[in-house]
Amino acid sequence: MHNTGRFTGLAISAAAAALLAAIPPSVTAGVTLTGSALYLGGTYHPLTVPEDTSQYIEGYVNWANYNYVTPSQLCPWCSSVAVFSPEEFWPVTGLRDTRFDASVAIGLANLDDCLRGRPCTVTDPPYTSSGPRVLTDSPYTVFGYSQSGAIASMQKSDLITHPASGTVSFVFEANPNRPHGGILERFVGVHIPILDVTFNGATVTNSLRSTPLTTVDVVHQYDPIADFPTNPLRLLADLNALLGLPFEHPEGRSGAPLLQGQYQDSTYYLIPTATLPMLLPLTVVPFLGPLLATTLDPPLRVLVETAYDRTINPGAPTPAKFLYFPNPIQTACDFLSAVPNGWDNGIAYLTSDPTNRPFHTTPAGPYGVGGPAVYTGAIEAYGPPTPMPDQVPAPGTADVALPAAAESKDPVALTASPTERETSPSAPDGRAPASPAHVLRPSSAPRRSPRASAARSASVPGPASAARATTPSRAR
Repeated sequence: MHNTGRFTGLAISAAAAALLAAIPPSVTAGVTLTGSALYLGGTYHPLTVPEDTSQYIEGYVNWANYNYVTPSQLCPWCSSVAVFSPEEFWPVTGLRDTRFDASVAIGLANLDDCLRGRPCTVTDPPYTSSGPRVLTDSPYTVFGYSQSGAIASMQKSDLITHPASGTVSFVFEANPNRPHGGILERFVGVHIPILDVTFNGATVTNSLRSTPLTTVDVVHQYDPIADFPTNPLRLLADLNALLGLPFEHPEGRSGAPLLQGQYQDSTYYLIPTATLPMLLPLTVVPFLGPLLATTLDPPLRVLVETAYDRTINPGAPTPAKFLYFPNPIQTACDFLSAVPNGWDNGIAYLTSDPTNRPFHTTPAGPYGVGGPAVYTGAIEAYGPPTPMPDQVPAPGTADVALPAAAESKDPVALTASPTERETSPSAPDGRAPASPAHVLRPSSAPRRSPRASAARSASVPGPASAARATTPSRAR
């Protein structure tokens, strides 16, 4: 297919999704929907009433739909169903709550019932009541975020071993089982008995080519749940990752994703972080804080990135490498080059002119000065990326930004109309996206239930050892 055809198809799909979102419920009742998108929540949020409010569930589903499921093009005309999972993690969510592995096992059993035509607990629009029913409108696209990403990962493994009758695809955000970056793969084989957390490895990617479980996996850079350092002994990176939990673990957030790579049935995207999480607390200080943050980011990012091996394809299972460290001479040169880069950032900020860079440096890419390109290529890919971008960059070339929502500074204050479309700004590395990045944003943001009012949705991952499900396998 020619590039023009690809872009035309992408535009038609996006326009159709926007049109559907704009049609009132009374009209959509007469529209024939093809399949269901099944949304699972993150820790604290089972997506059932009254544990969560109907406003929260609607906002969460809108956020996941407009920012991830719709742009994936896996489910353009699907009905939306919120699927129950406990989303508990003793003692984080409460002293009387279920421990993590058990919580995941319960959610997995309910999701499996949904996909196999058995009664399962769901919450249908307008999300005012929850209860059991049998889902029949396959194909299905499963959305998993954080803790529910562990559930979806195990479900994918089970579907490979015991296929369902219909077609199933997956969309992940903040996937703890992400093969390269997910915390459950970084420490694979570890079990924490008192918390009942099992680190069970990577989401599988080796479904049958003839009936693939097509998967899209998106991560926010420096989210410690899905973008954990390759070398955990780098303390600066650990501190940055710790602060990445409140700032980059993205419930309610969005961004313009860059194609990161393909591995068998899966396509991976990275949403870059403009400012290191460890520097974001500075930005609350008027004027001086943002100036310091933008000036310090380039040299500190070089040091933080020494803990990450960004040359590995995101679909390649990669446990922690405690001896990993990049070339020290190259690191020292990159650090020295990053200092004037930071000065140029500061001057551009002071003058409100992004082109005012008297030291003639170029804004650094997502991985900092001297860092590699985001795109790592395709390994045994089953086909073009999902969704197909207008073009796929070769290693070392400009990264491609695909359709997604613009970054929100407030993780729970997305107020634009669902049909609002806007052009994304240039990529975080200062280069223009290869194609226009139009976005869809939810009309109402997720609102936290009373049980979560004192804490952000800090989903600490860990899958269960469910008796009737296959644990994510490392076999390829």
